[in-house]
Amino acid sequence: MELQQHVVEKMLGTFAPFGRAGRIWLGALIVTSLAGLSAYCYQLVFGLRVTGMREYVSWGVYMTNFVFFIGVSHAGTLISAILRVTNADWRRSITRMAEAITVFALIVGAPQVIIDMGRPDRILNVIIHGRLNSPILWDVCSIATYICGSLLYLYVAMIPDLGILASSSAGQPTLRSRIYKFLSLGYRGAPEQRRYLERALATMAVIIIPVAISVHTVVSWIFGMTLRPGWHSTIFGPYFVIGAIFSGTAAIITAMAVFRKVYGLEEYLTYRHFRNLAALLFALNLLYIYFTLSEYLTVWYTSESTDKRLIDTLMGGFGSYGLMFWSFVVLGLFVPAVLLAIPAKKSIVPIVVAAVLINIGMWIKRYLIIIPTLLTTFIPAAAAGATPRYFPTWVEWTVSAGALAFFLLLFTLFAKWFPIISIWETVEGVEELGAERIGVEIKSVPTTGARGPVLATAVCVIAAVFFVSGNSAVAQEIPKPQPKITISSSVEEGKKMIVATVMLDGKPLSGARVGFFVQRRFGLMTLGAEETIDDGTAAVTFPEGLPGEEGKLQIVAQIQTPAEYASVQTQGSFDGGTPIRAQTNLFPRALWSPHAPFALVFSIVSLLTIVWGTYVSLSPRPNPLADIMSAYTRL
Repeated sequence: MELQQHVVEKMLGTFAPFGRAGRIWLGALIVTSLAGLSAYCYQLVFGLRVTGMREYVSWGVYMTNFVFFIGVSHAGTLISAILRVTNADWRRSITRMAEAITVFALIVGAPQVIIDMGRPDRILNVIIHGRLNSPILWDVCSIATYICGSLLYLYVAMIPDLGILASSSAGQPTLRSRIYKFLSLGYRGAPEQRRYLERALATMAVIIIPVAISVHTVVSWIFGMTLRPGWHSTIFGPYFVIGAIFSGTAAIITAMAVFRKVYGLEEYLTYRHFRNLAALLFALNLLYIYFTLSEYLTVWYTSESTDKRLIDTLMGGFGSYGLMFWSFVVLGLFVPAVLLAIPAKKSIVPIVVAAVLINIGMWIKRYLIIIPTLLTTFIPAAAAGATPRYFPTWVEWTVSAGALAFFLLLFTLFAKWFPIISIWETVEGVEELGAERIGVEIKSVPTTGARGPVLATAVCVIAAVFFVSGNSAVAQEIPKPQPKITISSSVEEGKKMIVATVMLDGKPLSGARVGFFVQRRFGLMTLGAEETIDDGTAAVTFPEGLPGEEGKLQIVAQIQTPAEYASVQTQGSFDGGTPIRAQTNLFPRALWSPHAPFALVFSIVSLLTIVWGTYVSLSPRPNPLADIMSAYTRL
């Protein structure tokens, strides 16, 4: 079976219905997500008093979740965009997961700010009364741009796979195949279409990198431009960006390990992928240790009164924040560094353990950035007789658990509807560069080109042995007769059938298993397999409704067993396919086409007009009369 069909069938296997364990997992995610939604509704009714946030601590677990998920979203930018720009061939199997993590992390992370507000209707004030000199408005603009760009980047890269899946559906069109066909936007793999697709992906990869860096830089500026101990620092920009890429890389390693185990993708997610990402994660780990040391060493050395109280809260004693800080340092930084530095023998377990510890540690780190600083005021609260404290309530924990469950739910459903491995990039990489070059280990696809040299070498060795042993007579093996297979069509009980007839030495061959396939644009699609009966024939139902050039379908029949006849095959052209209408325009209005869709153009123009029109209408206008009256008053 050809390479394309092999990869397609493997991906179609991931679309199988959930088993018992899968249904339990899906049910748990749905229940937890609904519990989080119910807790948020409870908070909307009774206000923020049901949370642990008070006058001293106005940001809590929700803002921690916001910074954490925005950081995890950098996985797609790093793995897909940067590796695509640098032409790292081993990226091909992991780009889809990375891009999906980015989109789902942004979908879950961005609303955390609204949840923290208590009054979600007031988010409109950012647009109505927004000021361009406010980092909050910068954050809204950068995150909105990042969400749109990441979603488009994920979708455009999936268009060829959607075309492949749409053409691989046998029989009557299903809801899934109709969705694939609609989303593929008429993509057929024509050279001009492929050229525009590659150009679009390359352009978007270059654009999305600075957008992603700006997102977490602006998030850091919300803290760094606030006069608070531990926040007002010029190092926060790169510190947050490195931390985001650090946690994002750990997230993609964790996701790779899960999908590799659940869907049996060991051929496509190999030890080489994990080892390459582990090397990158180790470098980021050292960088983050350096930034952490530089940040806290500077604050500790100056020993200003407020900063000293913050350092004592974080590092002194065995209080709750002290235990959390040293847990983050030991389990979130140094233990993963050791696990990543010591190479394991073809085992991904230490790498995955390090990635999980890093994700947990980075959430703790974001919590420690926010809460202890808000509890450490410039004027000690004890002077006013107050003892500020914060601990999340059950409402905050439930909403947070619901957010995490919803993130995992989106990822789970995405993997059941769309290929989690990029089919077209993997096939293209194996065919052009070889499986070893891109890091995959596809063993079930026959490599017919390599059998000739091996066979010739074996014959030469055998001939040399006979020659050295002095045998003058060379035994010549009489080749076994090979069966012949013919293919035709017939009508049986009102149904059109494809009939394959297998003959050996002029006699029917019974008991041979024959596989039937139909040639599609991206490979062979399986129709079925039957054993020949006494008259040497095997038959399957003709695939009605499949599109074909000029209404013709290319049918392939191949002997599968006995093994010595497995290379025998034939093919024929048969009427009965749905004629493909000639495509007069290779470039419909689509995202990968030079002609942009009307809906996209209208949406962008309308959005820019509304936003900037609002700012213009709210900006102060010159008033000549008022200027004259003001000058007269001064006189």
